[in-house]
Amino acid sequence: MQRIRTITETLQMIKQEDPNTSLSEFLIRKLANNYKIRSIKTGKKIMIDYDSLLAFLQSKEYELPMEQVIIG
Repeated sequence: MQRIRTITETLQMIKQEDPNTSLSEFLIRKLANNYKIRSIKTGKKIMIDYDSLLAFLQSKEYELPMEQVIIG
């Protein structure tokens, strides 16, 4: 079963695993809006596939290093 969460809930789950994360709600929203991770838009709310976000963050198949990924 997929773990579908709001952006706020997604960030809270990430912070439980990594309290010092620099990930923000803004970045998660941008990743969803740019189709980098799976998400569901319901009206104004964006629901995030948590496992899709983790897979994106753990992926080593970037054209650019992670710190140089340009979104938007």
